[in-house]
Amino acid sequence: MKLIVEKDPLLKVLSKVQGIADRKSSMAILSTVLFKVLDNGIEISATDLELGFKSYLEAEVETSGELAIPARKFYEIVKDFPHERLILEEEGHFLNITSPGDDDVFFRLACLPAEDFPSLPETDDASLIEITSDMLTEMITKTIFCVATEETRFILSGIYMEQPTEEEVLRLVATDGHRLAMIDRQIENLSKLNLNPGIIVPKKAAQEIKKIAQDIPLLQLGLRDNHLIVAMPNMMLTARLIDGQYPDYRAVIPELQENPLILPRQKLIEALKRTSIISADRYRPVAFHLNPGHLTLVSQHPDLGEAREKIPINYEGEENILNFNAKYLIEALDVMNSEEVEFYLKDEDTPCVIKGPEDFGFLCLVMPMSSV
Repeated sequence: MKLIVEKDPLLKVLSKVQGIADRKSSMAILSTVLFKVLDNGIEISATDLELGFKSYLEAEVETSGELAIPARKFYEIVKDFPHERLILEEEGHFLNITSPGDDDVFFRLACLPAEDFPSLPETDDASLIEITSDMLTEMITKTIFCVATEETRFILSGIYMEQPTEEEVLRLVATDGHRLAMIDRQIENLSKLNLNPGIIVPKKAAQEIKKIAQDIPLLQLGLRDNHLIVAMPNMMLTARLIDGQYPDYRAVIPELQENPLILPRQKLIEALKRTSIISADRYRPVAFHLNPGHLTLVSQHPDLGEAREKIPINYEGEENILNFNAKYLIEALDVMNSEEVEFYLKDEDTPCVIKGPEDFGFLCLVMPMSSV
């Protein structure tokens, strides 16, 4: 194969596949990108056997061919290449990289045979619906922080995606057993995906969708053969879904009490960060001391000492003390947009519900800790 390609569009595609091509895999072929040179351009593919990525770039093609090129090294070469156009030429199992009219810079990169590269899932005949990139990115951002990280909780290691009612509403849910985030958004033609029961999208797939969707206003979503399909102009991502039944998350969402505690979001984030300095590193417990007229955040450590901070509030109820993991609260508040947030508090056996007027369709649950 031999072709001439523009640096910037090539670099943009290569940057998107860095999180997919698996450098740590025992299979060397998974650390490569497959270049399939066609009549008028290049089809670029990457996979880690769970995620698959395919993109198309226009190029000046002299001869066609296929080659599996080391993804990371090729990206670094293209990134620092001093010229705006590159000549890519296959020579045996090597790729020669130069520039038209200038051979002062020359790379010869060892590659692997294209026939060793795994085939990607078929996406033909999949029903697709449209969703804006901003909406999907927001939904992932507002749930992914609750995904379980322990390997023993495999079924919770992804984001649950479903259509909870007959209305065209997409719901994303994530939980690690200690907290839960849920968001609803209305999407036209959602019923075409048959998301009842729902699907579980792995955390890595959700992260890559966010990354790849940058600067792309409109996406298409589809399902085929236990894979989620995300289609964009000249690009497509496929993700193998997690097998299994997601827990009944609805059972843990309490009925909301009247008169929630109204707190300034940014001020609360800053107070939690300060008070949690004096706390156990792993669980970062902070006590909420509720009193008429003010909330006091208290953090204590037998070896380090104590921290207290008062926040004035409009509260006339009974005194109450609840303990929370400060990290869980901060992560929930960080993804919200509301200037003031609503805390629905009851007792240490009932999850705290966090909502906000400018965070329509979103809620987060955080289970109180039994003791500090």
